[in-house]
Amino acid sequence: MSRELIKSAERIVIKIGTKVLTRNDNTLSQSVIESIVKQVSEYIDSKRKFIIVSSGAIALGLSRMGLTKRPKEINLLQAAASLGQSSLMHAYEVEFKKSDYETAQILLTSEEIQDRRRYVNIRNTIFSLWSHRAIPVVNENDTVAYDEIRFGDNDLLAAHLAVMIDADLLIILTDTDGVYDRNPNLKDAIILGEIPMITADIKKAAQGKGSIFSSGGMESKLKAAEIATNHGVGVIITNGEKISFTDVLEGEEIGTYCVPLKKKIRGKKKWIALNPKVDGKIYIDRGGEHAIVVEKRSLLPVGVKAIDGDFEIGGNVSILNENNIEIARGLTNFSSRELHLIKGLNTKKIEKLLGTDTYFDEVVHRDNMVILV
Repeated sequence: MSRELIKSAERIVIKIGTKVLTRNDNTLSQSVIESIVKQVSEYIDSKRKFIIVSSGAIALGLSRMGLTKRPKEINLLQAAASLGQSSLMHAYEVEFKKSDYETAQILLTSEEIQDRRRYVNIRNTIFSLWSHRAIPVVNENDTVAYDEIRFGDNDLLAAHLAVMIDADLLIILTDTDGVYDRNPNLKDAIILGEIPMITADIKKAAQGKGSIFSSGGMESKLKAAEIATNHGVGVIITNGEKISFTDVLEGEEIGTYCVPLKKKIRGKKKWIALNPKVDGKIYIDRGGEHAIVVEKRSLLPVGVKAIDGDFEIGGNVSILNENNIEIARGLTNFSSRELHLIKGLNTKKIEKLLGTDTYFDEVVHRDNMVILV
């Protein structure tokens, strides 16, 4: 019954893994990309909109460079990404042109998600591309990305993107038939047809990296699915080599379906919750937690016990309870320096301590806060 939601999905993100798109020698599998593009083109109409998040650039670039092993040197990886990305986009452009659709390249790093203005600009760009019969083809910008700003792999990028554009469905195409209940190499391993909630045990069972030419394994796909489902986006994880989008979009028992939460966060609060960068942490007492979680109220200075990090007014902060569990995120009305002075105190004392007669009563206002528990 839960897969009935898939039939009505309108905004769909498809993430295609390196091992789906490339052969063993790191050259492009033309038949696979041709099949995927043809099927996607047939499903595009006035309601359905697609984004493709495509891996494979580094593998294709390494092939063009004559390298048979993935190097560790960042300059070689970035060079491979640059060489491979042009080949990858050309392949998509050629195939989509057959159905009279344009393609548009979008290269992202997590820095674009962290910045509110860039975040909004990306959304607007995608919506404009859709209105002009163009299919956005997205990849992490490995040519310039480094550890501090990388998503780490395209599974996570696809999840963040799906939440960003209020997608209904994220389809993760990989080289396995779905998520198994244990090591898929074991004879008694079975595919989980549905995952109502992604638990720690499920993620632990999926630990392990993918191929030497890809960034993620099943563990990263489940992390991505957790991000997406927690924000109301359903996720299908399945084999991409012989994928039938007709079967998937008709709700057939294909792969593993990760069921989304019913609640969807929209607008500014979605950016607050999804932002991979947190500027600091605010630790609160039980009274503050009760006010936020139970009474649905703002966080006041009296509920603050401690502050960690150096942040300014407007910083995106993590709010943790006495058990060190993150219960909320929000935009702070005070800098970390100011909070050190007023923590645990009644709001009426702010004016004297900060030497100002203009201030906010709330540390984090309810309208700028997302509860995570």
